[in-house]
Amino acid sequence: MLQSKKIKGERKNKKEKELLMRQLFLEKGKLLLQNVNVPLVDDGEILVKVHYSFISSGTELSTMNSSGKSLLKKATSNLSGNINKVFGAVRDNGVYGAASLIRSKLNQLLPLGYSCSGRVIAIGKKVEGFKQGDFVACAGAGVANHAEVVVVPKNLAIKIKNNSFLKQASLTTIGAIAMQGARRADLRLGEKVCVLGLGLIGQITAQLAKLSGCEVFGVDIKKDRLDLAKNLGCDQVFSASDPDTTKNINFVSSHYGVDTTIITAASASGTVLQQAMEITRRKGKVVLVGDVKIDFDRDPFYSKEIDLLISCSYGPGRYDDSYEKGGKDYPYSYVRWTENRNMQLFMDLIQNEKIKIDPLISSEYEFNGVSQAYNSLRKNNALGVVLSYQADSDFTKDVDQLIDKVYNDLKLDFDLNHEVKKYEPPQNDLRVGFIGVGGFAKVKLLPLISKIKNTKICSIVDKDLSNSINIARQYDANYFTTDYKKLLVDDEIDLVVVSTPHKFHTQQTLDLLKSGKAVFVEKPAAVTFEQLEDLKDFFAMNKNSLYCVDFNRSFAPFNLAIKKEVLKRTSPMMINYRMNAGYISKDYWIQSQENGGRIIGEACHIFELFCFFTDAKPVSINVGSLNPNRDDLLSTDNFSVIITMDDGSCCNLIYSALGNSKMHKERMEIFYDQKSIVMRDYLKLEGYGLPESFNKEVSSPDKGHKNLMTQFVKAAKMKNGKSPISVERILMATQISLVVDKLAREGGCCENVF
Repeated sequence: MLQSKKIKGERKNKKEKELLMRQLFLEKGKLLLQNVNVPLVDDGEILVKVHYSFISSGTELSTMNSSGKSLLKKATSNLSGNINKVFGAVRDNGVYGAASLIRSKLNQLLPLGYSCSGRVIAIGKKVEGFKQGDFVACAGAGVANHAEVVVVPKNLAIKIKNNSFLKQASLTTIGAIAMQGARRADLRLGEKVCVLGLGLIGQITAQLAKLSGCEVFGVDIKKDRLDLAKNLGCDQVFSASDPDTTKNINFVSSHYGVDTTIITAASASGTVLQQAMEITRRKGKVVLVGDVKIDFDRDPFYSKEIDLLISCSYGPGRYDDSYEKGGKDYPYSYVRWTENRNMQLFMDLIQNEKIKIDPLISSEYEFNGVSQAYNSLRKNNALGVVLSYQADSDFTKDVDQLIDKVYNDLKLDFDLNHEVKKYEPPQNDLRVGFIGVGGFAKVKLLPLISKIKNTKICSIVDKDLSNSINIARQYDANYFTTDYKKLLVDDEIDLVVVSTPHKFHTQQTLDLLKSGKAVFVEKPAAVTFEQLEDLKDFFAMNKNSLYCVDFNRSFAPFNLAIKKEVLKRTSPMMINYRMNAGYISKDYWIQSQENGGRIIGEACHIFELFCFFTDAKPVSINVGSLNPNRDDLLSTDNFSVIITMDDGSCCNLIYSALGNSKMHKERMEIFYDQKSIVMRDYLKLEGYGLPESFNKEVSSPDKGHKNLMTQFVKAAKMKNGKSPISVERILMATQISLVVDKLAREGGCCENVF
C-alpha cells in the first residue's frame, strides 16, 4: 500500500544545500511517501514543523477510493459531461494541448491531509501575530498536509496557548467545519436538534449543539457511533436502519418534529435529505454539512416551508483567495465568525475542556506507520487517527539545528551584483527549466518544448509542490522544486521558461538573465512602469542577453502572410482589431492590481502586433473606456484605443468583455493602397485587391505559439543567436500596454508617447 520513490537525476553537487522532508501523496489509490524539498515561505505565510496531523475516516478514505478508480470508471461515471470536456479542451487548446492536459491528470499525485498542528519555524515578512516558536493549528486541503513541514497562509493558522493540547489541536479543521454548521443552524436555547450522521463531524456537532443548550438527538447506522454519541452527551440516539426511527423522533418531539436537523452524513442517494425533511417541524431548518445527494420529495419541503441551508466548510472566507491566500481579514464588526475565528473558538473549547476530543481519536501512529494508520481506518471502522512526527525521523531530530542555516541559505537573494554572466549555448541538447506550470504551460508551452528535437525538459519549479512533482513525472524531468533560485545556480540549465503570475515576471526574468540563462517569458514583460524601467536599464547595458516574450500573434501563419503583403505598401495603414474577450470575474487573479489586469496581461498581444505590421513607433494613444454603472464591469475590460504611429498609420483596438461567447473572438480588418484584408479568428483570411492565392481557410486556429517557440529554441542553440522578437519591440509593446491601462483606469484620454 505504501510506496516510496524519487524523481530520478537529483543533482548530487547541490545536495549539501538541500533540506529534504517527507510528504504523503496519493497515486491511483496507493499511498506514496515522497522525499521533497522543504517549502519556502512567502511574505504572507508561516512555515510550520508538523507535530501531529489528523486522518479523518470520511474525507480521506473517500479521496483514496476515488483515486483508485480506473480511468474507464471515471470517464463513464459522467460520460456525456466528460465527452463535452474533451471536445472543449480540443477546441480551446488543440489536440496536443488537450492530450497534455489529459495525461497530466492520469497519473497525478494528490497531497493528502487537511488538518494539522505544530510549531512555527519561519514567518513571512508581512505576517503579524506569529513568531518563531509559536505552537499553531493549521487548516486547508493542500495546505495542512501530512508532511514534516507545511507552509500555511496566515489566515489558515491559529495560535495554541497551551501546547499540552497539541495533539487534540490537529482536529481543529474538522471542528471548524462542525462549528460553521452549527452557526448556520443558528441554534437557540431549548431547541430540539437532530444530527443525522455521527461520524467525526457529527460527533463534534452534537457536542456543540449540547453546549448551545439544545436537546440533541443523534442518528446513525452504526451502533458503536450511537453509543459514543450517547456517552458524549446526546440526549437520545436512534438507528438509521430502524424503520420506525422517523416515528420515534416525531414521538419524542411531541409530534411537532425537531426545530433543526443538521446533516453530517455522506450519501450518494437523497434518502438522508428526505428523512431530514420528514423529522423537521413546520418552518424549521435543515442544514446540509455532509456530502449527500440533493434529491427529495417536494411535498414535505413545500408544505412545511422548511429552510434548506448549506454550510460552507470552515466558515466565511473559505474559497475566497483574497482571504485565504491574500491574508485580507473581514471586519470583525460585520463578519463576526470567519473561518479563522471559528478555528480559534474551537481551540478555546478544547483548551477549556468544554468539548471532548480524545474519545474521537481511535489511535495514534508514527509517520513511518502511515500505511497501518490508513489500514486501521478501513478495518476497524474508526472515526479518525492521529499521525505523530516526533520520534521517527532524522529530519525531525535535526531540524532545529539545520533549519536556520539551510532554510535561510535558500532564502538568501542570489548575488546579482556580480558581472552579468554571458549566455553560452549548449554543445549538445538544450536543457530547459520551467518556472510556473499552470494551465497555459500545461496546454501550450510544455507540449511545444517537449516536441522540439534535441531539447530536454530538465527541471520543474512551481509553488504547488504536488503540481511540480506531477509535471516533472509527466515530462521525465530530472528534478522538481518550489524555489526558482535553484535554477540560477544550476549550470545544467540553459533556457528557462517563465510562466508564473504576471507580477513575478520582471524580477524572475532579470535574475535569470543575470545568471546567464536564455529566458522565454509568457507575457507580459512587466506590470508597472517601474518594472519596465528596470528592464530598459538592464538591456541598455546587456544588449546580447537572449530574451523573448510570448507575443505569439506576430508569428501566426495568417499574420506572416499579411506582413509579406503590407511590406509592399506605399501608404499608411488603417488597422482595426476587435477582441470579444469574454467575461472574467474581477476576483480572478489576473484582474488584481498587482498582476496588472487584462490590458497589460492580454491586450499587449495586439499592441505588439500593431508594431509588427507597421514597423513603426507610436506617436499618440487615445483611449476611451466604459464608464460602468455596475461594479462587476471593469473599464480595463471594455475599452477602445486608437494608436497613431510615426509612419502615419492608425491602429484601433476594440476590446470588450460584454459580448456573447458564440460570436467569434478575434477579427481584424486592414486597409491600405486600395486593398483590404479581413482575418477572422485565425480560421479565415480574405484579401480584397490581392491575389486569390492569398485567401485561406483552416479548420483549427494557429496563433503562432509553435512558430515563435521553435525559433527561440533555435536561437538558444546557436552561438550569438538572436531572439525572434527584438527587445525594442517587446519594450515598446509593454509601454503601450502600461499607458493604455493607465488611461483606461482614468476614464480615457489622450497621451503622447515616445
